Amino acid sequence: MPPGRRLGPGDLAPAFRSAFPERRLIVVSNREPYEHVWNDARDEVEVRRPAGGLISALDPLMQSVGGIWVAWGSGDADRESVDAGGRIRVPPEAGAYTLRRLWLTQQDVQHYYLGYSNQLLWPLCHLRTELAQIRKSYGERYRAVNRRFAEAALEEAGDEPAAIWFQDYHLALAPSVCRENAPHHTLAHFWHIPFPPVEIFRIVPDGEKLLEGLVANDLVGFHLPLFCDNFLRCCEALIGATVDWDRRCVSTDDHVCWVRALPISIDIDAFEQYVEGRKEGTIARLRARYGRNGGRIGIGVDRIDYSKGLEEKLAALDRLWERHPEHRERFTYLQVAVPSRTGIDAYDWLSETVERMVWSINDRHGTDDWRPIHLVKESLPPERLALLYRAADACIVSSLQDGMNLVAKEYVASQGEDGDGVLLLSRFAGAVEELNGCLPVNPYDPEDFAARINQALLMSPEERSERMHQLHSSLRTIYDWMGETFDVWSAAAAGREPALADADRWSRTG
Repeated sequence: MPPGRRLGPGDLAPAFRSAFPERRLIVVSNREPYEHVWNDARDEVEVRRPAGGLISALDPLMQSVGGIWVAWGSGDADRESVDAGGRIRVPPEAGAYTLRRLWLTQQDVQHYYLGYSNQLLWPLCHLRTELAQIRKSYGERYRAVNRRFAEAALEEAGDEPAAIWFQDYHLALAPSVCRENAPHHTLAHFWHIPFPPVEIFRIVPDGEKLLEGLVANDLVGFHLPLFCDNFLRCCEALIGATVDWDRRCVSTDDHVCWVRALPISIDIDAFEQYVEGRKEGTIARLRARYGRNGGRIGIGVDRIDYSKGLEEKLAALDRLWERHPEHRERFTYLQVAVPSRTGIDAYDWLSETVERMVWSINDRHGTDDWRPIHLVKESLPPERLALLYRAADACIVSSLQDGMNLVAKEYVASQGEDGDGVLLLSRFAGAVEELNGCLPVNPYDPEDFAARINQALLMSPEERSERMHQLHSSLRTIYDWMGETFDVWSAAAAGREPALADADRWSRTG
């Protein structure tokens, strides 16, 4: 990727073809980019795009490059919409690439997805050992479903060499199945969440098999050097692999797996365009709706997940209005809390806790005509979020452990270079490594957290503008991420040592 140049969607196909001139791209993920669902009357099928950064990141790539996306068909009308092989061309209006759907039973969903993936791997990767659930049935179903994903990818690849790109923690075992059965394919895996230290990873039953599955790839990517280091230490300690720390690679038998820090990003231009031309009227109306008498507005956008620090954020806001009553009726906070993984006790409990905390805070600090916190428990489209981001004077990201956190980058992109919003960003979100100009916060320290919010609200206009200018200058696009990934991956596939990515040279902050 040319240094100093921001890539765009039109650069994706040339970047991939340059890296892999004779290979077809196959993306493999748990979640699908499009799902077909029946309407309420069950007389018409609608096409929806599931929310999530992974979908938003990879769908433009696939539309540009073509190829095949293998994923779980989760929509209730998905089966009626595909051919006999489970395939359909997407998006509906263009048919740019093939979506190959796999069908999961209710037991698969309960044990592979909700169980092993989200009640074992997710809490351990986010350092919440007390929430980890170990069940033999979880591991058995995870292995079986991973094999089915791998077999589907190999079926789609056929005999021609392919570049197969696995996504996230749901599919750690699939690469080794592909490597064993079709070594002529090149494999890469991006792990979108934190990777835990060896002391935590040891808790995973048969965790050695997960490591062996991942090192079957030619390239494994993480957001941060810290996560790369954790992975390499696990490989060294638990499967006896040879780790070259200077070159950042793992050797097992006759195979070398390269490990790189490749922090993901967003489509910056898209968020800028969402607010372009609508700043005056729409933004003013939003400020009038949520602000009071020209007061300040804060925003947070999080899934309802224990890794996001929602309780800690609400506790800090409570202390703010208690310690600094001058901010009552002068600072209003909008929390978008998107329901997630309902049916898992920890998530259902958190959802109820957040509602109770918001009600209690509003009861203590609110007035007859002012609510300190507005809670929106639904997913909002990105164009709506962009306008809210632009209207907000501050954005608070309070993650207790987060691989990256794209909300922070969405806020900066929506503010634009001329914005003056303040980004309060957790020290435990991966984005803090990239975004120079943020105001780092420690969500575990409620007193200091509240003091930081107060600092942001009292910050001078000059400092606010300077910080946002720094933040905006720090942004890289999702297309830069893809271009860098292809460069590194192609070198690894060819047996050459890939260059270290810029992020590999970062040091941990605070």
